[in-house]
Amino acid sequence: ARQAFHKFRIRSSVDFPIVSIASLLIMKNGLCRDARIFLGAVAPAPVRVVEAEKLVKGKPLNAATAEAAATAAVKGALPLAKNAYKIQITRTLVKRALLGEL
Repeated sequence: ARQAFHKFRIRSSVDFPIVSIASLLIMKNGLCRDARIFLGAVAPAPVRVVEAEKLVKGKPLNAATAEAAATAAVKGALPLAKNAYKIQITRTLVKRALLGEL
């Protein structure tokens, strides 16, 4: 199992996140056997991105898989007038979590 938590914020570590992501990946023989991916600070409550989870299951975690999952994670997002920037931040954090990047 591999887990990650990433929090994008403007100031120090005690600042509220602009976007956060928590993920748990179960890996076996180089393939993702199961995944849980949640987004924080993008809605009133944490959001599970099931479509992104489906895209990584049964596949190796490489750049192409991470890109597809990142796209699925924000599909249908309806940002407010002044926070559309969160979509790109979310995509980047999803990719980083799946690829094991800091």
